[in-house]
Amino acid sequence: MAHLRPLFAALLAVSLLATFPQAARADDVNAALPARADVGPMRHLWQSLNNCGPAAVVMALSTFGIEADQEEARLALRGADVRRGMGPGPVDPWVSQLYGLRSVSRMNGTIDLIKRFIANGFAPMVTQWMQDPSISRIAHWRTVRGYDDDRKVFYVNDPMLGANVPLSYDWFNANWQPFSYRWMVIYQPSDAGRVQQIVGPDWTEAGMRDRFYARAKADAHAQDTSSAWLAYGEAAYQDGWFAEAVAAFERGMQLGSATGVFTVRSSYPQALRALGRQTDANTAAATLANLTTTPAAVVQSPDGYAVFIAFGRAHQNDNVALTEN
Repeated sequence: MAHLRPLFAALLAVSLLATFPQAARADDVNAALPARADVGPMRHLWQSLNNCGPAAVVMALSTFGIEADQEEARLALRGADVRRGMGPGPVDPWVSQLYGLRSVSRMNGTIDLIKRFIANGFAPMVTQWMQDPSISRIAHWRTVRGYDDDRKVFYVNDPMLGANVPLSYDWFNANWQPFSYRWMVIYQPSDAGRVQQIVGPDWTEAGMRDRFYARAKADAHAQDTSSAWLAYGEAAYQDGWFAEAVAAFERGMQLGSATGVFTVRSSYPQALRALGRQTDANTAAATLANLTTTPAAVVQSPDGYAVFIAFGRAHQNDNVALTEN
């Protein structure tokens, strides 16, 4: 069998071009960053119960002059169950249908990427700890509105902590790591090319997963912290390295608590299942059931893309014999 992954990547690229027909413009998106930047006027609002994600989206929408309702956003993006958090998946169809906008989300974000978004007028949202995990272990969405290199801080509109809150670059990065450096940004369809150019190689899902895996693996071995190993486990799982994922998750949980790191709850058991370890997977799922307040009914399904990557890797040297009857 021929190696399937390049073919899949090519088909994905065609799909993306159909979805985002505007080519990336070689304008100022990759120019030297200014020392300070701000996206401009942004609404702040205090979140309702467990509603940091929709609140962050509503604040980002305000940069487009849109005054969305937090409760309407909650029902659309989280559903009626107040225990359920918000993933990035529902955001794009919701902002597209109601406001004619688009959104994109990836893992593997960097300080430079967030600054570049802001310098180009976009307000990225990130998933991090709400506070230092030694104080509380609450996963949290916040919207980034500005940065200052002299002070080495980002300014965020935080639905729980307030408006224009300064967070140091070091704190921002360390408390982003356990959540795989997830980011999301909303944009006008006419800006698709600019956003794609800012994101760069991580625009493609396959490329992002490969780079995140390499980065997280290096960080885990260099830092040897619970957060780094849990991030490595997630990156390895997403890139189809299931045995590595299991070992990394177990090392991370040995070094510290995984409570609040919502991806571990699904990715660790799914990695075990991909290795055929069904009994171990069921035991792990039961053990991790209380890691977050998310009800079991909304735990993520197996990552089909990761399974596809692993299958393609395992069969990349297979040969197909074509015969005539």
